[in-house]
Amino acid sequence: MKIIAKEIKSGLSEEEYTRALESIKNADFDRYDRICKNKSEANRMRMLAAGMLIMEMCDRLGIDKPVIARDDHGKPYLKGHENVYFNLSHSGDYVALAYGDAPIGIDVQEVRNVSDSFIKRILNDSETELYDSTDMVTVCRIWTIKEAYSKLIGLGLSYDFRNCVIDTDNATIHDLTGIHPDASYRTHKIASSVYLTYEKYV
Repeated sequence: MKIIAKEIKSGLSEEEYTRALESIKNADFDRYDRICKNKSEANRMRMLAAGMLIMEMCDRLGIDKPVIARDDHGKPYLKGHENVYFNLSHSGDYVALAYGDAPIGIDVQEVRNVSDSFIKRILNDSETELYDSTDMVTVCRIWTIKEAYSKLIGLGLSYDFRNCVIDTDNATIHDLTGIHPDASYRTHKIASSVYLTYEKYV
């Protein structure tokens, strides 16, 4: 498993931006199209940075002329290289990609204040009693672990985060429904207020 995490570059010249955008056009036209249509400069830069990480991964793996397709849940994969698993995440000024030869999930989150209703979507009843939900660092760490898991199992934000629990002693996460396998996780602080979690099946 390999991890690439980078701070998103700002202040690109028009020429640099156009060159970067064109470099992903043939490989991932869907991303290219979404970038062109997005009205937010910050969102465009995040999506572009994520696309550039995919190209860097392909370059490291020696994959020439990669083509990115998407499954029914919108999760990207390398067409013709289905044995290469990768996952993307971006938050704030950071973007991250994990790749390897087995399913993987990754999430990066910048610590920020979130509403009580949002916290209730992340923590189940037992976790609400266990954790201090007013501590945004704690909430952020739990959020990254659960979102990385949801991406590992291929459901993303359609997964109910309250259906999984975290075993901090063993650094594992368990799906309470019994439908999805357990996973192990690792969480790292990559900046003063940014946490990254990556996961794989146990």
